Amino acid sequence: MMPSTFTWLDHSEHDRRRVLEAVDRFKETDTRDELGLGAIRDTFADLLFPGTSTIQTRARYFLFVPWMYRQLHEKQVTADKVMARARKEEIHLRDALLQSADTVGVLGKVAGAALKRLPSNVYWQGLGAWKIRLYPSSQQEYHRYFERLHTADEGGRDDDEELLDGGRMAPWHLHLPPAPDSFPEGADFELRPDEARYIAERICFSAPRSLLAFLVLRGKTVDADYPWTHPQLAEFPAHIQELLHHGQLLAESLHGAALLYNLMLAEELPPGPHKDERTETFRQELEAWVAELQQRGDALSRWKRADFWSLVQQHTRVSGATHRFVEQWQEHAPWQSLRNAADDAAVRRLVRDRERQLKGARARLGNPRALELWNGASGVGRLDYRWRSAARILTDIHAGLGGRHARA
Repeated sequence: MMPSTFTWLDHSEHDRRRVLEAVDRFKETDTRDELGLGAIRDTFADLLFPGTSTIQTRARYFLFVPWMYRQLHEKQVTADKVMARARKEEIHLRDALLQSADTVGVLGKVAGAALKRLPSNVYWQGLGAWKIRLYPSSQQEYHRYFERLHTADEGGRDDDEELLDGGRMAPWHLHLPPAPDSFPEGADFELRPDEARYIAERICFSAPRSLLAFLVLRGKTVDADYPWTHPQLAEFPAHIQELLHHGQLLAESLHGAALLYNLMLAEELPPGPHKDERTETFRQELEAWVAELQQRGDALSRWKRADFWSLVQQHTRVSGATHRFVEQWQEHAPWQSLRNAADDAAVRRLVRDRERQLKGARARLGNPRALELWNGASGVGRLDYRWRSAARILTDIHAGLGGRHARA
């Protein structure tokens, strides 16, 4: 019975993660998905940077979480108490990290003890994707079977097999580096060489064809706004270059739709300085976008969108409505002029209809009450497919490996 149960729970955990990540993106102005591109965005992000999420911060959390759970097992914490004890330990970890020299990326720095999404939850999916967590289901189910699973963990088995003596399952990879004796006291974000090598090995084992794996092995620590502006782009494998080609063109072209949506919202604000300032800001940003994309006109006109859709549909299901919206936006080619981008009636109607299609009665355009909830900028960040989160994690790994990855 267990395998079939795990299959169902694994599917539900995948859906649950999507919902939780959507909620977190909703809180982040720059990454909010207002025009229904989330399925496409996540497909590219999962292919390029599997195991990452927009709210992950530092690489050593991938070790902190299993260390904590192993300690709870050693303390013989029972299944009915593990959730409360884990929360207590994670708050303790946060306090220790805030005493370290590097506090950038401490989860819960502001929220304190009221933190809702703990590191174990934020990193749960990534731990599974990188085969550090071998238990294939949700965190709640892990807590439910906590004692039984950690009894299995004592049996031991080499390599990456999940089943141990008697068919029981080890919840964590058996070659996980040991926690420091004082953990979580004195915790910091500095990966030791053996820890960095371990995480790098897990990434390369679990996702060898990803850009993340390539950059772990051969990448340099760089300051790049997007993965397609990385100075090593020409060295990337051909299939990664193809992914980035399509991802870049989608991100560049659809950015204008997000800017136009915000301009239309600004125009519906009550008269006053705030309306004037927001309207002028988004017109200027659209003007800059038009100037940028006119330099990319040849690439956009040659974009083989049939290949793009074929790639996307190999990995996810995209609704017909989303397909039509993306295609109609490309056919209008609003980047040809500022008038097309900001004032063309057909282009505006496309954006208005798309919001209504996605949100129904909650749509902001034409709805003064819903517009009151707008914070002045929504979903205006260009798609980067989790590059910023991945780059931060890569920086930690490269620092831990030491000397092998000179700054470009």
